[in-house]
Amino acid sequence: MLAILRKLYYRLSVKQRYTVRKLIHFPQDLFRDKKTLIPPKGMIYTGSGDFVKIGNSFFEYFKKHGEINPNFTILDVGSGIGRVAIPFSKYLSKKGRYYGFDIVEQGVNWCTNNISSKYPNFKFEYVSLKNDLYNTASNNTANNFTFPYKNNKFDFVFLTSVFTHMLPNDVNNYLKEINRVLKQNKKCIATFFILDTISSNLMINSEKNFKHNFENYALMDKKVKEANVAYKKEFLFEMINNNGFEIESFHEGNWSGRKTTCNTFSSQDILILKKL
Repeated sequence: MLAILRKLYYRLSVKQRYTVRKLIHFPQDLFRDKKTLIPPKGMIYTGSGDFVKIGNSFFEYFKKHGEINPNFTILDVGSGIGRVAIPFSKYLSKKGRYYGFDIVEQGVNWCTNNISSKYPNFKFEYVSLKNDLYNTASNNTANNFTFPYKNNKFDFVFLTSVFTHMLPNDVNNYLKEINRVLKQNKKCIATFFILDTISSNLMINSEKNFKHNFENYALMDKKVKEANVAYKKEFLFEMINNNGFEIESFHEGNWSGRKTTCNTFSSQDILILKKL
């Protein structure tokens, strides 16, 4: 049933998808506490699940594995509608800096109006890039996009559910750009759908079955390619190494039905990378 609903949802235009969300959650959002630093449910486009709980879980994971401190300058690639920025707002000192960019303008505007207005050391930027799932109005592509930041600026970079919506050339360019803006020996943590022997076999009976195979990656939907993209492990790891990163840890998620104890909060696989 979930797969059928997902397929129907993907057949809607980007604008229609946002409209459907707002209509579904309108009664609940009408009576929400407008003083809270949590966006209306109808505006949340960054996946299902408990928005606050997931954001806090990622934040705690980053504190544990990213070796961060309150004075860090942090980059949130695909900052969405502030799911992880919100817990970081209580953590960073006035010396710390938080930068985020996203291809969905409504998310950037909400973060600017509600987070940056209270925490001026948080800056969010809209970047118009074409994506089958989130933004079809742009002709700009991610495979030649240059991040709007100086070399070696950041102490920590993270991406949650970003590479899962990007094709190989785009991922390669983003890895190159992350390496450029990240300081040496600092970390990047990112989520993926990674295809190895176990996940490839298990996913056949999972809601997340990447049926459309290409040479080094697979898609869940051929018509909306960037809705969900999974990468073959050997190909992905080689691309990461070729862009100047060491893979410190691979924490498998349960998206395929795999049982895991090292990653209990994210269905996606998590890679911890270190710039060489």
